[in-house]
Formats: sequence, structure tokens, C-alpha cells
Amino acid sequence: MGLADALALGTEKLAQLPPETVCKNSGARYEGGDYILQWFNYEKSLSTVSEPLRILWLHYLTANGTQNLSGNLIAYRDVAPALFYEPNFHKRAVKPLISCFGKNPEKLIETGEFLGGKKADLGDASVTINVLPYLPLTFVIWAGSEEFPPDGNILFDKTVKSWFSSEDVVVFASMAVYEMIGTFKKRQK
Repeated sequence: MGLADALALGTEKLAQLPPETVCKNSGARYEGGDYILQWFNYEKSLSTVSEPLRILWLHYLTANGTQNLSGNLIAYRDVAPALFYEPNFHKRAVKPLISCFGKNPEKLIETGEFLGGKKADLGDASVTINVLPYLPLTFVIWAGSEEFPPDGNILFDKTVKSWFSSEDVVVFASMAVYEMIGTFKKRQK
């Protein structure tokens, strides 16, 4: 299925749901025929985001996932039913996170706090951010040494499985990482 097909399918599914129900379930607002969602610490409308992000948001808006966080952090391998997809998660989300923040772990916290996150107590540097209303991500970096290169991970509240498929979790984490990287680079200018 291509982007256009996924977008059409998601739009059709959303159109079948009452806006009040969608907003109650997802934490979105409905104004002027458009859904407004919190993305990190700012709001964006569904109609103005990129197609890949719009598809992800359509999945989120129609998921009716768990609103109450479990407080239990899990790694991607605990999300995905098939471990063969984990290398893709690492390539698309974790590796870019490490490339940007591995040598500057303090910048992860600084960037995360700028985007509305809070410092966490994992690794050498970590930050938890509510990327979508009911979907926080915890970004973790371990600084490198003479013996080991920098490393990192992205952790999810266990409830992420009620919102997204394992493939969507990869897209979600990847888009969030690139938002972090873009914000970091803008702030360096």
C-alpha cells in the first residue's frame, strides 16, 4: 500500500467517527473541520502536516488506545511481535539519535527540555517527552569512551501497543527523533 492509499484509508476511517469521540479518545481538538494535535510542546493541525505524519496521526486518532500510562517502560523488542523488524527500528530511529547526541549527551537533555520534556534517570543522559498526548517517548544516550562507541535507545510506555502497530511505532520513533535533531540543529545556529 502506498502513501496515497494509506492516507485515503485513514481519512475514510476517521470520517466515520464522531469528532467528539475522536477528541475524547485521543486528546485532540476539533476546530473548523480540522483536528489539532499536540506534537511535542506545540500544536499542529492534521491538514498541515506532511503526508507520512498525517498517516501516523490518522492511525493515532482512530486507535482508541489506552489513555492512562502504565509507568512501565519497554524497549522496541517488547513492542514488536517479530524481532526481524528490530534492525529497521535501530536504523531509522536509534542510530540517528546516537549520531546526533552520542558525543553531546547533555544536548539531548537540553533539546528535550526545550521541546517540553523532562530529564530522566537512565543512561548518561535521558529525557522523557510527551510526543503525542498519550504517547511519551524516553530517549536515552550512553556516552562513548575509549573502549566503546556511544550508544542509545528509545523506550516506550507499555501502552504504546494499544495505539500503534509495530511498524507505526518505528515511524513514530523515527519522526520524533528527526524532530529532535531538527530542533537541535536550529538552536545551534
